[in-house]
Amino acid sequence: MIRRMTGVAIVLSAAACSPVPDNEVAGEQTSVAIGELGYVRIDVDAQGMSHITTWDESIGYGGLCYAMARDRLFQMDVLRRSAQGRLAEIYGPGDGNSVLDQDLLARAQDLPAFAAARYATATQRTKRVLQACAAGVNQYIHDAKTSSSGLPLEFQILGYEPEPWTPQDSVLAYIYVGVTFDTLTWFTKLERAAVASIAGTEVATTLIKEAPDEVSMFDAQGNLNPISNFLVPPGPSAPSATIINPPPPSCLEGPRRLTHQLLRMAPSSGRASNAWAVDGHLTSTGKPLLATDPHFPHSTPSAVYVAQLEVRGQYNVTGWMMPGFPGFISGHTESIAWVPTYSLFDSVDLYVETLREKSGGGQEVLINGQWKPVTTRVETIHVKGQPSVQRTFRSTPHGPILNDGLDGLESFGTLALKSTAGQPEWRLDGYFEMPAAQSWAQFRAAALKQSIGWNFIFADYEGTHGHIGYQNSGLAPQRESPLNALYPVPGTGGHEWTGYASTSELPSVYDPPSHILVTANNRMVPRDYAPQGRPIHLANYWDLPWRAQRIMTRLTSATQPLTPQDMASIQLDTQTTIGLPLRDSYLAALGRAGLPANDPSAAAAVAALAQWDGNAAASSQGAAIYEMLTLILLRNTVRDVIGPDEYALFAPSVFLTNQLNGLIDVLENPRAPYFGITAGVDPGVARDEAVRDALGEADAMLRDAMGPDVSTWTWGDIHELTYNHPLAGEDARFAIGTFPATGDVATVNLGGWFANVGILALPPGDFEAAGGVRAALDQDALSATRLVWNLASPDGSLGVMSTGYSGDPRTCHYSDHAEVWRSGQIFPLSFTSALP
Repeated sequence: MIRRMTGVAIVLSAAACSPVPDNEVAGEQTSVAIGELGYVRIDVDAQGMSHITTWDESIGYGGLCYAMARDRLFQMDVLRRSAQGRLAEIYGPGDGNSVLDQDLLARAQDLPAFAAARYATATQRTKRVLQACAAGVNQYIHDAKTSSSGLPLEFQILGYEPEPWTPQDSVLAYIYVGVTFDTLTWFTKLERAAVASIAGTEVATTLIKEAPDEVSMFDAQGNLNPISNFLVPPGPSAPSATIINPPPPSCLEGPRRLTHQLLRMAPSSGRASNAWAVDGHLTSTGKPLLATDPHFPHSTPSAVYVAQLEVRGQYNVTGWMMPGFPGFISGHTESIAWVPTYSLFDSVDLYVETLREKSGGGQEVLINGQWKPVTTRVETIHVKGQPSVQRTFRSTPHGPILNDGLDGLESFGTLALKSTAGQPEWRLDGYFEMPAAQSWAQFRAAALKQSIGWNFIFADYEGTHGHIGYQNSGLAPQRESPLNALYPVPGTGGHEWTGYASTSELPSVYDPPSHILVTANNRMVPRDYAPQGRPIHLANYWDLPWRAQRIMTRLTSATQPLTPQDMASIQLDTQTTIGLPLRDSYLAALGRAGLPANDPSAAAAVAALAQWDGNAAASSQGAAIYEMLTLILLRNTVRDVIGPDEYALFAPSVFLTNQLNGLIDVLENPRAPYFGITAGVDPGVARDEAVRDALGEADAMLRDAMGPDVSTWTWGDIHELTYNHPLAGEDARFAIGTFPATGDVATVNLGGWFANVGILALPPGDFEAAGGVRAALDQDALSATRLVWNLASPDGSLGVMSTGYSGDPRTCHYSDHAEVWRSGQIFPLSFTSALP
């Protein structure tokens, strides 16, 4: 039997339409003047992607950012305002001051100051590119304001005009990418300290359970582990020892109290990705294929921007970037291609500072036996429709004090946030060298000149089958104490940074013997990683290997050479790696404990669960039961140990896959304090009864949501995707709709729900008022784009956006990809064919 991957259709064309509102620029080919830089050509293809052509790099980046602004100006401005702490100026304070609170936290972090400092030390090439980018954005703002259609609709509805774009704003946009990742890290450290103070370090270690060393990509010496080591059987094969980490430092003794504002600030942990490459030994083309599908919190328009920039005589690159930052985070050129995933670096620390009042006014902080000044700045936050708010913000030598912008930290002490973005070593220059790279050595050198933790997978066209490689990149702080990785630590000394991992200490490999490279935010190195003899710490909170295992399984089990369409099919995969092992453990427990009493759905639900194939398709009946049962069992297990109030913050603050890994642990090895186990209680019986009780609760919720007929239940009926433009309620043109969603938090085709899962802790009545099951499972993380780079033929690459290229609903490229993306279709990407 010949196995062929299926499930994706290639869409050859889209209807022609105007790429700009009211056909303001006629035709498919446009020459645009970018201030004093000169003219650049911008072509918009049938799918809505902009292709920029020029002979001069500066003019090219000016054109790229002109096109980006034309498509995404409001999104760019919102990202800038999010980082600046200026959203309340345009939205007002928000319900319960939610928008104002977000601004206060952003102001406390002082990110614009970081951006200005990092821009000042950038290379001349970087400055030239970002100055050209600013000129392009500002040219578009000028052109839009003087056109008949005016600025994008959002500005007209909200009644304001965007401020001029600056080069520092582009640096800020990239810093903000790292900050959104880092927020999850420091919230997890807070949660770990809170859980440890409530229930002890063993519970904290179990409930925030890290990926095991056995599934790391590299060994302790920095050698790539063979596939046979990486591909463990799906789900747990045997109980693993629980690693007990040391307790929190003494400065954190006592209970931690978390306020409502802190709960609202809990991060959505949907920032992940899949990336992989196979070289030409395994492909139908004889050359490498790469795939990238960056996972971000769901947004409308898509969280990333895709475009092509050709600087004739230098390079020709297509790829994705962050709105506001013109660096190609993924791309392909005529020589190479690269795809990234976030490496989950431990890039931030929380310091519990010891302060005293200083004679003459102000404060001092104690660090290593010396009292050092605390700096202050007073900022005014303008609030639409309300009086302005004035607030004083402080910083210590470690970094900004979070308490000044975030209530609820007082029981932890005065917390200063130290981040790599605030350090002089932080940079981003490598992105403007990557497009011109011709080889692995040149790409690797460029990739190491940026400071957010990324896994970069590379490929080139050279030789018979091409080559593939992997480079870990970013600033990885090394510390005096291992406690920094786990908890807030004393700022008085003994926990300082001692430097960073050197570029030669970051894992790297070229031409692996397997001809395959896969990363999916999974553990890269073991805890004892010491490639050159000294221990190196990169991260604690890697994602679990389940997505990576599934991708590797698909790649290695194919019986025919892999095609670009196969790569796109894998991106659509919704088979759960842990689903069937967990399902089997549930059925076994129910076989011992019996079905829940007074549950009219139990028998039919268990029958459907037994027939489930492990696929989290929207149409699956079994997936609805499995996912709900798993969530309720996880909720009960965690809540009963740490309490409902703490669970409400824990649930959205900690990677859900780490939580699930803890659940798997205690199901396999039931013990106190889980499942109500105490002395004299049979652990196995208590576990089985917990599964039975969770099924009863899950069935009741499913009946309330979908009715009493179990045969009509489907996963997509309770797991939905709502296109969430912030002004969709103000103007129907922004609304796209709500649709059944597919996948879950651990499938390759990510169907994540993170931000609202904490409402499962609410009591009846409050739970329904908060939106019930559908609100808890609302998809808020997904692949912002799906791209397949084909190194045999640049015009053979494939791509689709989650919404469309444009953020302006007056164009036909606002949502023209949405249905294509949902249905598993994908477009060919123009490269050479875009040009005459």
